[in-house]
Amino acid sequence: MFFIGIFGVQSKSQILTTEVGTPCPICGAYDRYEILKAYTYFHVFFLPLWKWNTRYLLKTRCCQRLCALDATIGGKIEAGEKVEIRREQIACDPLPGESSYCSNCGRPAHDTHRFCPHCGTER
Repeated sequence: MFFIGIFGVQSKSQILTTEVGTPCPICGAYDRYEILKAYTYFHVFFLPLWKWNTRYLLKTRCCQRLCALDATIGGKIEAGEKVEIRREQIACDPLPGESSYCSNCGRPAHDTHRFCPHCGTER
């Protein structure tokens, strides 16, 4: 937080929705995940005036990932629409030992595997 007198700049995140008992878009496990909205804002007397750097995030409990979500999908979720999140709409940093995703099923594929451990497709 940056604060001078009666105004300042602050970052904030809020939970837009929590999906429970649905397949995780990253690992496929049935668990829960949250859609977050994070942004930075300028405030005067703690009243927000301008928001910028808005981004949408997907936080999973099953595979412990925090990934960027496509802004158009995040906007639809914020507007209250029911949207199915697909793997190609998510940008995740790879975990250690994880170089890519399987081209057949879209699940994480590790460097040490010749075949996808989930669907059996040769890499």
